[in-house]
Amino acid sequence: MTKKKINILDNEFVPEHTTLTEEESNEVLQKFNVTHDKLPLILDTDPVVKIIGAKSGDVIKIVRTDSPAGKSVFYRYVIGEDIKQGLEEDLVDEIIEEEPGDE
Repeated sequence: MTKKKINILDNEFVPEHTTLTEEESNEVLQKFNVTHDKLPLILDTDPVVKIIGAKSGDVIKIVRTDSPAGKSVFYRYVIGEDIKQGLEEDLVDEIIEEEPGDE
């Protein structure tokens, strides 16, 4: 039996994803006065990220048109599993440092 491949980008519930150029990324960061680390994250293992060919360090623009408010634009910073692991370790360290009773 042959497995049928589907393109998830053709699904009406998957919003439009676009990889920004370095210049476009810089414009977005400047417009919102943020740095890459302040953007919401998306893993480079995300199926859509893989399909559009985005790599760790890229900024992705996501356009949703199904919102009651109309068109909504979001930006995500692509990270790899290695960065995710480091972030998880930092979070654990923060939680341990903030345990109750340490006041």
